[in-house]
Amino acid sequence: MKPYDAITPNGDGFNDVWNVLDIESYPEAVVQIFNRWGSLVHETGGLNYVAWDGTNEGKELPLGTYYYIIDLKTDDEPQSGPITIIR
Repeated sequence: MKPYDAITPNGDGFNDVWNVLDIESYPEAVVQIFNRWGSLVHETGGLNYVAWDGTNEGKELPLGTYYYIIDLKTDDEPQSGPITIIR
């Protein structure tokens, strides 16, 4: 389950959000997204999962590269990698 690595949140209905596929199969999972300085900009998971739309507290984030950690809360190591906002 490797998520795609870019979103284009411009309201056209294509790649407007970053969605982790099959996350609902992991009710204890935690998904975190950080900016390049390591500040948390989005956290969600489990049964209350919300796809990331490139915002933090309702404000659009600037284009650039952000970093995710997906911890499924299983015996597997958490997944991590970059996610880019393209506007």
